[in-house]
Amino acid sequence: MKICKREGFFEPFDVEKIRRAVRKAVEEAYTLEKAEGKTFELYEPVIQNVVQKVSTFEKIDVEVLQDMIEDELLTLKHRDVARCFIKHRDKRMEIRERGWEMDELQEAIWSKKYQHEGESFSDWIERVSGGNPKVAKLIKQKKFTFAGRILAHRGLQHLGKKITFSNCYVLPEPEDNLESIFDTAGKLARTYSYGGGCGIDISKLRPKGATVNNSAKFTSGATSFMHLFDLTTDLIGQNGRRGALMISCKDSHPDLVDFIEIKTKENVITKANISIQVSDDFMKAVIEGTKWNLHWEGEDGTVIEKTVDAQEVFRLNAKNNWDWAEAGMLYWDTIKNWHLMSEHPDHSFAGVNPCAEEPLMAGGSCLLGSLNLSEFVVHPFTDKSYFDFEKFEDAVQVAVEGLNEVLDEGLELHPLKVQRDNARNWRQIGLGVMGIADMLIKLSIPYGAGESLMLSELIGHTLLNKALQTSSELAEKHGTFPMYDKDALFESKFFLENTTKHTRDLVQKHGLRNSQILTIAPTGSISTMWGISGGIEPIFATHFDRKTESLHGKDVVYRVYQPIVKEYMEVKGLKELPKGLIKTSHDIHWKDRIRMQGVWQRYIDASISSTVNLPKEVTVEDVEDLFIEAWKEGLKGVTIFRDGCKRAGILTIDSSEEQDVQDVDSATTKEEQEQEVNKITCEDCGAEIEVFSGGCSICMYCGWSPCS
Repeated sequence: MKICKREGFFEPFDVEKIRRAVRKAVEEAYTLEKAEGKTFELYEPVIQNVVQKVSTFEKIDVEVLQDMIEDELLTLKHRDVARCFIKHRDKRMEIRERGWEMDELQEAIWSKKYQHEGESFSDWIERVSGGNPKVAKLIKQKKFTFAGRILAHRGLQHLGKKITFSNCYVLPEPEDNLESIFDTAGKLARTYSYGGGCGIDISKLRPKGATVNNSAKFTSGATSFMHLFDLTTDLIGQNGRRGALMISCKDSHPDLVDFIEIKTKENVITKANISIQVSDDFMKAVIEGTKWNLHWEGEDGTVIEKTVDAQEVFRLNAKNNWDWAEAGMLYWDTIKNWHLMSEHPDHSFAGVNPCAEEPLMAGGSCLLGSLNLSEFVVHPFTDKSYFDFEKFEDAVQVAVEGLNEVLDEGLELHPLKVQRDNARNWRQIGLGVMGIADMLIKLSIPYGAGESLMLSELIGHTLLNKALQTSSELAEKHGTFPMYDKDALFESKFFLENTTKHTRDLVQKHGLRNSQILTIAPTGSISTMWGISGGIEPIFATHFDRKTESLHGKDVVYRVYQPIVKEYMEVKGLKELPKGLIKTSHDIHWKDRIRMQGVWQRYIDASISSTVNLPKEVTVEDVEDLFIEAWKEGLKGVTIFRDGCKRAGILTIDSSEEQDVQDVDSATTKEEQEQEVNKITCEDCGAEIEVFSGGCSICMYCGWSPCS
């Protein structure tokens, strides 16, 4: 028998869904402790009678089925349970009719970034879901969303706009000649004009001081051309903002020290993030205290070598991270060896995207989407709360199917031929998660505690296997991605160590529709629009103090609590939140952050964007320890941001804005006034911000960043 859902699609009749619905009503009607003994006596008579009534149907409307459940509860004199069932049903109907509940900031993000020419919320859902009712349902329930490029652009291609659905690209590495270098700048500009961010690696470029056969005689070095790429990023606008760029360099390049030092100067390479591709051999040389050979060989046979102290170079980068929050660390051997295509003879990564969650091939791109973990918690804030794995698996399937639909829609919308070819041949998607901090608060589990790591293990394992199973089912219907190599896949350590027998058997039979499938992106504006924490980050703060001009013409500071904190306080009946009750990113030790990221990285075939916030008093040695621990834990990359570092210091407001700070309401302390000075204004929401996460500036009010 088939159930006709409200959105018009049919699903097989599932008796377990009736059990869950009745159980929730029982638990609400009685105290949770007393409900345990009542569930079975209520379940079976109701279920048996409903199943008997519908057994003659070939298909039935979901509303009719719910009416039957109500009738059975009343017939069996379970009036309290029936009342709770009806209340829950009415509440869900109310939510469906009105859409999300959004505050002023969330409404502003939606209307400014994603709404098209005054379309209604329902029309927007219809547009971005591509008419897929299952995807639309998940978005309405705040359980899944596509990334910003899709939310803003999908369905508008018929208007003749040159747009892309992909958030990020990696370009082919520029070759060691001027034509290739300036051609790369042109490809950057074209990709930015379509709305995509870019990553490039400069390791093929000739080191400083090498001879060249032109009037210059000697090259200015690989890092000198970073200025060209940085300028290109600054020049090409994207709907009122600049493009986003990641520049990487291998740890063996003779210009490595220059690369590490380049952003320590004010107003130099301000539009790009930078990261080092660090090998296992380099990390071992650091730990063992041995020398490190820098080596470059050109196509013309030129060889340039230097020998450096590995620990000195490593410490220099740690010091610069302590001071400037860059260069980020990309653990390149882990990136190369821990993913689905690691043994594929034709697959190799050329770099990473601007936020580093996506290692990609030359010309590679990725369509992103995220599942909101907090919406899968049942009975939040109680001792009976739990994570609903069954509904989570259902959502994973819909999300993978939805991303593949967008991929097919957007194949011709990539700006460059190399990008169109790569998307068609390899079919990369990037499904991730967000709201983990909210989920843990609802479950009363401290972020970083053993229980949080165990739960993350279970969710990550479930996410990967269900995503692979869905990709395999899509391959059965539509064929594998063109470059699929079964023998290579079944030699992948990542695939063999993380999959169940059921997953392997399914893939053995049908193959895969996608070569890359999971990632965890920052989700800045998206998570803020939904009122949840981004990615796998802890919440940054329980509240923010915002300024507004009062009727008396004076700035007044008022306190705004994070949505999850506000919900927690309402449930617990708190007017003030006791200090330390809910841990924020500044309360959590960096080791716990690294361990959490390591757990998730085990099951993510791409990578994870996450920034470790460090207190002002940490030392350079602490940063060194963090980078070593991150490598040992199997992370693919890590960025840090230390409170009070020089990077924040150069981003102060000007003297005229500083005068405004002195006019803050007298209730604000002198220390708070001084802190206000160390801020800039967000380009999106106008809030004053002081947090700069890794390579990207992040507004903690609205999630703005150059690459969100």
